[in-house]
Amino acid sequence: MKKLLKLFSLLIMILVPSVAFGNVIDKLNETGKFIKLNETLTKAGLVENLKGNGPFTVFAPLDDAFAAISAQTYYGLLREENKDKLIKILGRHVFTKKITSSEIDGEIKLKAINGEEITIKKVNGIVYINEAEVITADVEVSNGVIHFINRVLQPLQ
Repeated sequence: MKKLLKLFSLLIMILVPSVAFGNVIDKLNETGKFIKLNETLTKAGLVENLKGNGPFTVFAPLDDAFAAISAQTYYGLLREENKDKLIKILGRHVFTKKITSSEIDGEIKLKAINGEEITIKKVNGIVYINEAEVITADVEVSNGVIHFINRVLQPLQ
């Protein structure tokens, strides 16, 4: 009977992933480590998009990652007249396919949702996206996967 119950529970988790996991935005809100990211996503009008079907891969800068940005720059980006710039910056962090750390072998280049080509690589088992290090990888959500990173992605020159 216990084996049957375990099998039934496993089938439910596989067939109904939304029961087991929230979407990208739910998970970002749940962790409490993405207050600044959530604020920027709200100001940019991207929250509803990331609640969508996906699949998405989000390289999510932790609140500490925003410390490298001056307060003046950060709050300037939140102003309405800088919305397009904010969307472009946030667009570097999101891909419209699911990318897990196990799929990264060496170096790959992919287009983010803002159209920029982004480099993702694995070195000695650590995943990097452009200049940022993945601190926590492969956080599964119903509409994709989230990787926590230590920097806000800047354009590569």
